Order: sequence, then structure tokens, then C-alpha cells
Amino acid sequence: MWGQAIIKRYLKRQEGSATVEFVIVFPIILLLFIAAFETSMLLTRQVLLERSLDSAVRHLRLTAGVSATHDQIRTNICANTLVIPDCENALLLDLRTIDQTSYALPDYHVMCVDRTGVVNPANEFDGGAQNELMLIRACAAVDRILPISGLGLDLTRDDTGAIHLTAASVFVNEPE
Repeated sequence: MWGQAIIKRYLKRQEGSATVEFVIVFPIILLLFIAAFETSMLLTRQVLLERSLDSAVRHLRLTAGVSATHDQIRTNICANTLVIPDCENALLLDLRTIDQTSYALPDYHVMCVDRTGVVNPANEFDGGAQNELMLIRACAAVDRILPISGLGLDLTRDDTGAIHLTAASVFVNEPE
């Protein structure tokens, strides 16, 4: 009898009711915070990649007679994009001329570095001639910061789960 009274009294106590609500609500709030943080980091990386590509294109456009290589442009972009980890290995560029009679663009599937080293579709790097319309595309494969966030389920990824950040720009080779 005495034990039953203690148990009944213990079950009627309400001191822990706020803790139960906290345990239910806290994981939801934590997941929202993680998703917001992950989204902000991906957007920051995307914006800085686009800005760095525009800066590199400006340099290409305004420097007459320059013949920059893939590695030189990639180094220039990576120097201005500090939030992409291992940028030199994660970034791939595609530079090609656009036919001005048809304005046919290459396949919309953006090439990117696969962690296995395979590039699909194959990229080109053709500096073009004077007064030619050029398309430059950049793609960086980056990992999510917090893999548990589940963010970006519809974003382009490779087999390793890396998310592809892409940027593109069009310019005309200036005459010398």
C-alpha cells in the first residue's frame, strides 16, 4: 500500500512537463538551424564562384593578346573563392567558342570533376580568336558541411554525394 501511494504521487507530479516539450521541439528547431546554415554556406560558395568567374573573365576580356591556360584561370578563380575547400582540385573549367551563325550552345549538362577523376561530358579549353564569342563554364564539386542536414536533395550530385556548384559567362575576345 505504501509503495502504491508513492508511485501514484510520483505519476501525478508535473515538474518534468516542460522537459518533455523541449525534447519533442528541440530536434525540429535544431534541424531547421542546420538546414539554414547549410543553405547559407552553399549560397555563399555559389555567389563567390560566380563573382570570381566574372573577375577572371574581365581579366581575359581586357588583356589583349593574353593566352591563359586552364590552370592559370583556375588559380585566378580559386584565389578569389576562399570558401571552396580544395578549390584547385574541385574546380573544372570549360572554355569554347560559340558559333555565331547558329548560336548553338553546348549540352546543358554541366561538366564537373568526379571524385574518381572522370569528367563527363568531356570539357574543352579553346581560347578562340579575335572577335569570337566565347562561353566559359566553371563547376566545383563541394561536400555538404553537415551531411545529416538532408539539404539539396534535388541538387546535382556525383556518386560520392558532392554537390555541383556551377557558373557560366559569355564574352567576346577583344581585337589586339
